[in-house]
Amino acid sequence: MDTHPQLVVVGGPNGSGKSTFARSYAEKVGIPYLGADDIAFELSPADPFTVRVAAGREFSRRLSHALASRQSLVIESTLAGASLARSLAKARTTGYETTSILVFLDSEELCLRRISERVAQGGHDVPEADVRRRFRRVFPVFWQHYRPLSDRSLIVFNGGESFLIVAESENDNWEIYDANMWAKFSALTEEVSHED
Repeated sequence: MDTHPQLVVVGGPNGSGKSTFARSYAEKVGIPYLGADDIAFELSPADPFTVRVAAGREFSRRLSHALASRQSLVIESTLAGASLARSLAKARTTGYETTSILVFLDSEELCLRRISERVAQGGHDVPEADVRRRFRRVFPVFWQHYRPLSDRSLIVFNGGESFLIVAESENDNWEIYDANMWAKFSALTEEVSHED
């Protein structure tokens, strides 16, 4: 039996399906899920967007408490910055098994279309400028900040009928399952890294 707590960070651009994947993954492995969007809905079911800052603070508080209590957790983020990487690094140095998962789509336009569909079904919106900015940042941030801190990493494409595991690694030893999607992921990572 594994005695190490686990911290799983599921990241991806807005509209990529990261929340859906994170909830499903958490259920599959039997680890609690924590997401700022869910907290915002708890705080203000009628208009969660208005409490996003408070939800972010509460997310950080709950995450800190879970790590201090050595509780396993699945969390999700746009990975627009490296702030959660500090939590991942801390968890790893205190004996956690760490996993980073990137759920991606191959275009900003598809992310925006998915968000529009979500809004039409009563879900939350994200400003287009934020979607475009975060889309460009997520690939290099994942690769440069989250992957190196992870015992295990997964790259998941969500542009088809279901989630597709493109590649996974143990201690940065990669096994590629779909060479075409890996090439798309690599191109996106390189493209945005060189433009910054």
